[in-house]
Amino acid sequence: MDKYVLGQSETAKITEENREVVLNLELKKNEYADNILIYGYIKDFNENSIENVEIIFYDKFNKKIGLTYSDRDGFYIFFGAKYNTEVKIVAKKECYKIDTIHLLLCSRIIEFDIFLEKSNLSNLSLISGHLVDENNIPLKYITVYLLKSICNNKSKVCKVTKTNIYGQFVFSDIVSGKYKVLINDSKYNIYKRCIEVEQEHKIYDIDIKLKKKELCTKIIGQIRDEDGKIIKNAVVVLYRVKENKKLEPVKYTLCNKNGIYKFLNIPYGNYIIKAKL
Repeated sequence: MDKYVLGQSETAKITEENREVVLNLELKKNEYADNILIYGYIKDFNENSIENVEIIFYDKFNKKIGLTYSDRDGFYIFFGAKYNTEVKIVAKKECYKIDTIHLLLCSRIIEFDIFLEKSNLSNLSLISGHLVDENNIPLKYITVYLLKSICNNKSKVCKVTKTNIYGQFVFSDIVSGKYKVLINDSKYNIYKRCIEVEQEHKIYDIDIKLKKKELCTKIIGQIRDEDGKIIKNAVVVLYRVKENKKLEPVKYTLCNKNGIYKFLNIPYGNYIIKAKL
């Protein structure tokens, strides 16, 4: 690399009257004079070229100093590191394992080939999903199971995860086969969905809407008179006590022959009953 940047003087004119001119020139030091050239090819371990690999260069303080990409022949070139320094090279591409190399730059021109190994995930798929309730509000921290089908119509649990605060979940490293996404939360109806993973390196994305279970609440009692005698066929009215202490009638029923009444699936809240015969 040239030590100085190519300079250019001012224009001078030689004439009959002025046959001698002086053109002095100060050359500016080339700030890239200490830069070295790194180039090479990105290949797999079968010597096949890999194009469009992202190659990032860092200095010894882990500060990014440059970025380039390999071309269709796997060729890359970089001119941005200083002589007699150390650089870290990170080469990465989807479906390949990230390779990290440390080089001490003791030469003005360095030829260095990089070999990338296929990732174990390159032929595997993902199953992702998004959970919402009946009002399309994301459901966070819901447990999601992934079951894999085995022989005799049986399944086994192979993965389990929880949704994040946005109601999202992901199952990774999925090989081909038949699967079932299962959600069995105490607040919601059971959800099952079958997914057949056939294509390699694919994302299977599903949207899930969970429906709240019917409330399994109960108010029961018995109606007697002041002498303790059972009153059958009494009319019993259930009232909800509202925040302003007003009573809102909710349901009514009749006692059976034993004076027993029952109200099922009652929303949470405060209640009283009234009865008459």
